[in-house]
Amino acid sequence: MWESSRENRMEIKMQEAYKEKQAEAAIQEAHKENRSEAAIHETYKKNRAAEQDLALTPVYQEIETRKLEELYLRDPFLFPDRERGWYFLYGTNMDTCDGAANLDPFFETWISRDLQTFQGPYLVFRPEKGFWGVKHYWAPEVHAYRGAYYMFATFKGGIGEDRGTAVLKAERPEGPFREHSKGHVTLKGHECLDGTFYVDSDGKPWVVFCHEWTELFYGKIKALPLKEDLTGVLDVDPIVIVDTETDCLPWIRLMHDPRVRKKGYLTDAPYFHRLSGGALLMMWSSYTLDAAPDSSGEDDGGYVIAGCISRSGKMEGPWEHIPELLLDHNAGHSALFYDLEGNLKLISHCNDTKHGQESPIILDVREKQDGIQIIWRQGEHEK
Repeated sequence: MWESSRENRMEIKMQEAYKEKQAEAAIQEAHKENRSEAAIHETYKKNRAAEQDLALTPVYQEIETRKLEELYLRDPFLFPDRERGWYFLYGTNMDTCDGAANLDPFFETWISRDLQTFQGPYLVFRPEKGFWGVKHYWAPEVHAYRGAYYMFATFKGGIGEDRGTAVLKAERPEGPFREHSKGHVTLKGHECLDGTFYVDSDGKPWVVFCHEWTELFYGKIKALPLKEDLTGVLDVDPIVIVDTETDCLPWIRLMHDPRVRKKGYLTDAPYFHRLSGGALLMMWSSYTLDAAPDSSGEDDGGYVIAGCISRSGKMEGPWEHIPELLLDHNAGHSALFYDLEGNLKLISHCNDTKHGQESPIILDVREKQDGIQIIWRQGEHEK
């Protein structure tokens, strides 16, 4: 367990006290929607009964209920728990990813039954004393693998240490997650981030990550095979999937970070999806030359989703870029998932360049012969 038994009892009391507030809020919502109090109480009781099977630890004294668009999260990732009928939402909380006040940085989750209303935040990872990652708690993803749940997340070490993606392990998607890999599993001695997990058609596990533009000038996306137990990677050279120096990417914008007087071409957020025809699709994000109508305007291009295809279906490729962007609406860092009804969806954050207004969005997706079509409904997601 997270804390002492005394603190656990306090958490239980806080949750019980908050149940009453949830019930009152639900009744008020029922009146607004012209539903009967009996109907809303029945729904509330069903949800409370289902929650008893969740091992949840609140981050704060009160649990909040929010609409998806009211959450302030970048790099969202959604894990559907099909057995228990819950969705778990993870992401980068920019308010706490480097710690805040007397709190060390941590990862949280928000839970939902319908992908519209979410409850949380609940604690999923709190570092133990001596953990190597001290800041930049970014881009957590949770994957089921061989009877357990593994979080792939970015961390930055102390002075003179790497940034990289490490692997955490838990018995449930709500945690608690514990350190699993020996440090990070990306390139030692380098700056890397946004590692994702993929198991190929031969059952071989991979970590795919971004080699940072802040180190290289030309950002890259690379892949390394993992050990079967996910504690580290095999001692081989990485596969380069995206190289912004040699690939023909006429749409990509030169980044500029005035804080460190660096310029370069950014790569973000690789994520994989096997198409029905057997080809392997990789989505990733960067910035365009031209500002999208949804961006903050003037000379900063919007955040986008691009795609690459391995028609062989193998991580080794060869890889080719899809000429058209998959999405150009100042939204990105995306992942695909199937909802509990079996529909293919995409989760992303929108309003990327409108700092402080970033929030998750969920979009419908149609699979095509050579890729996917992301359905964007104009005006629905802008703030």
